[in-house]
Amino acid sequence: MTRPPLPSSLINTLASHTGPINALTFSSLGGTYILTGSSDRQVHLSRTEPSASSSSSAQPSRPIQKYAAHGYPILDIAVSADNQTFASVGGDRSVFLWDVQNNEGTSRRFGSNTSQGHTSRITCVAFAGEGDTVLVSGSDDTSVRMWDVKSRDGRPLMVLEEAKDGISALVVPDAGYEVVAGSIDGRVRAYDIRTGKVTVDVMPGAVTSLDISGDGKTLLVGCLDGRIRMMDRSDGTCLRAFPPEGEAGYKNESLRLKSCFGMNGGLVLSGSETDGDVRAWDVLSGNNVGRVQLSPTGKVISVVKWREGSQAQGRQALWAGGGADGTVKIYAEG
Repeated sequence: MTRPPLPSSLINTLASHTGPINALTFSSLGGTYILTGSSDRQVHLSRTEPSASSSSSAQPSRPIQKYAAHGYPILDIAVSADNQTFASVGGDRSVFLWDVQNNEGTSRRFGSNTSQGHTSRITCVAFAGEGDTVLVSGSDDTSVRMWDVKSRDGRPLMVLEEAKDGISALVVPDAGYEVVAGSIDGRVRAYDIRTGKVTVDVMPGAVTSLDISGDGKTLLVGCLDGRIRMMDRSDGTCLRAFPPEGEAGYKNESLRLKSCFGMNGGLVLSGSETDGDVRAWDVLSGNNVGRVQLSPTGKVISVVKWREGSQAQGRQALWAGGGADGTVKIYAEG
């Protein structure tokens, strides 16, 4: 079975940032909104799809709110399941927890006033635990730290220090008792918080990106050897690598590119370092099923994110990509 091609109809452009885009994520519960984080040290909240009054997808949409408290580039964003809060991280070495409705300042910061905080920039963040009561952060200091959202003492609940190089990516499976961390040391470590067991998968290059399938059984791992691998979580087997042997053009050798699953796990999407394009591959055949140019000047596309559609709710599937030119473009089926 061949998957439908990558949606390529541009429906919205976000151009409010003044620096490269390093992070983006859709809101929970339908993805009506999108949060974008940039080297300009701001997080912007925008509508995913343009308002009815917008006359053209080429006309950039304005953000609904801007959140400015970071002193360094923002590298990752995570949204709580109830959409009430989001976390952002970057060069500040602390985790910022925001109240979505309040753009006057962060509601909380974790790790900023304690000797037990991160000692280098934080590259990734995720919510965990029942009710999103835990924040998980990964840093260039080689550690993963877990924070109690309700705590006031500022100390981490747990520190995981098995990595030999910086932590570059995190995912938390839906069960909530496990943390999966990718590192520049070329390892993917899965921590079972209940038992303390650590499972390690060795990759052929520095890990720069992680995503997990909806059923939690498959991990998508991006590495600096220029391949994206689909890994079976039960035994660490590589199910397929993208791009397939012989396909030219895709390059990831020096920068952190965040790839993702799409179309209910049927596609793999990624930007590239050199040509300004986003590519998609069918997970079953491995074939390239789409290529969309986001940057006509060939700027790096560093992050892509997919939003699933829902026929019952009248919501179309779409995806967003952003990178070095500071814009985010959102595409749906034509």
